[in-house]
Formats: sequence, structure tokens, C-alpha cells
Amino acid sequence: MKKIFTFMMLSIFAVMNVNAAEETLWEGDFNVSWDLPEGDPNREWGGHEGQDVTSHFLVGEKINVYLTVVASAEYHKCQFDNWAWEALPGVSPAEFEADTKVTIDVTGDIVAAVAAKGFRLHGHGFHVVKVTKGTADEPVVNEDTLWKGDFNVSWDLPEGDPNREWGGHEGQDVTSHFLVGEKINVYLTVVASAEYHKCQFDNWGWEALPGVSPVEFSVDTKVTINVTEDIAAAVAAKGFRLHGHGFHVAKLTKDVKGNTTAVKNITNMKKMTDGNYYNMNGQLVTNPTKGLYIFNGKKVIIK
Repeated sequence: MKKIFTFMMLSIFAVMNVNAAEETLWEGDFNVSWDLPEGDPNREWGGHEGQDVTSHFLVGEKINVYLTVVASAEYHKCQFDNWAWEALPGVSPAEFEADTKVTIDVTGDIVAAVAAKGFRLHGHGFHVVKVTKGTADEPVVNEDTLWKGDFNVSWDLPEGDPNREWGGHEGQDVTSHFLVGEKINVYLTVVASAEYHKCQFDNWGWEALPGVSPVEFSVDTKVTINVTEDIAAAVAAKGFRLHGHGFHVAKLTKDVKGNTTAVKNITNMKKMTDGNYYNMNGQLVTNPTKGLYIFNGKKVIIK
């Protein structure tokens, strides 16, 4: 019988295997549900013996949270916050349909929030099974540079100022690279004198890209956009823009992973929800063997 693992298309990375490069901070099988009454031990993860991992939240560290779904739950959503119910800066809730791993790239703002008020997971329809720090050994990912420069962005500037947003100037049209399955990387550097640093990812209709949350940061950072069908359609219709405050755009790239090919046709992607398997070029596969495919609109791997 074929074993199928679903890859979650989240704005934060989802990787299914761990190796020795990650250090386990906590391991168990802890059910979480915010439907439980206040005071119930399973209402949130983070306040029980062995679950205090605050000392590991250091700038530049990666904290990995492994979640498994409760099959009977109507939805599966995990939020990452502190004991004052405040979301960790720049960390969006994760909604998922299969067992997943969420990696938190620890910034200065996150360190300050956790040091002040701790770290907690809450939500519905999942078990926490492991929390680690560090990264697994993964293949080296090459990147193609789409644009490079030093472009200051500030939404405090008046409308029409050339630095009010990135995306509308010569050489900045990267819409053709927003193909389903691609990873678009945005490199941002902070303006030290700015009171805050926030970047939003939207189109020229001031509409946020579907599923892509704004990022707030205090150190130079890289944001990866995992291009879904909805994102590809939004960009194709109204372009791609960065705006916000207190940062420079330094570079945009896209991942190049060996012979892995992005699905290049949105129309084909829409057809890939009919219960059949398709390869990464959008071609029907009648007898899939081991490998990476599209099944019902999602990437799956058959082992």
C-alpha cells in the first residue's frame, strides 16, 4: 500500500522529517483544544512541567513545533503567543489538514515578548508531539536573483513618492515568476533610525496576498512566499508590491532545487482537484510510483 504524506502550503516552512541536527526540548503527546473550560490542563501547551522552553528563544535560533491532527476535529488551528494571549510578533497562526512542523525564526521582538511573558501554544484540533531547536540537514537550495538593489520603503512618504512602495519601478516587475509551487524570497534590511520595521505583501489594489501575513522585525530578515494558486492568481491580476515602513528591500530571489519544477500553469492546477495524480508539470499520471505529485490540489509524496 502506498504511503502518502501531504505537504502543507503554509507561509512558514513545513518539513516532515527530523534528524540529529535538531535538539529536542520537549516530547510527548499533548492534546490542545480551546473549547475546553479555563483551567483545564489541555486548554494550552506551555504551562506544565517540562514545557518551559523560554530560555531557548535566542535571536537567530529556530524553534520547531511538531503537530499532529485530531481526525475527528472539524478544523485544526494552532496559535503561537505568550501568557497574556498576545501573538508572537510576526508569527501567524497555522491552519493545517495533516501532521505538520512549524518553524519559528526567532527575532529580537520575539525574544523580548517571550522573555517578558513566556511562550504558549493554543488552538483546536491537534496534539503537540515535539518541540525542538535547530534545523534538519536539508539539501542546499540555490536561488536565482530576480532583482537586487537598495530600495528604501516608507509609507509615511506622500502618495507618488518613488520610495512609497517597491514593485512599480524599472526592473521590479517579478509577476511572471509567481508560479504555483515556486518559493519567492524577499530580503529586507532594517533602517536603524526607524521606530519600527514592518513589511506588507500585496498587489496594486492594496489587497494582501492570500495567506501572506505582514512581517514585523527588528533585524535584517528574509521572508519566503510559498506561491499557492490563490497567490499566483492575485499577482497575475493586479501585480506584486511591497510596502510598509522602516526597511530597505535588498534582494528578491526564487528557489532553485535541483530538477524540481514549479507547476507553471494555473489553469492546469485548477484541474488537478479531480482525484487523479499529476506530476509537477501538470501532466496526468495514471499509475503513480514513488515521487512528488499533485493530488486534489496539494503536493504529496508517495513513498
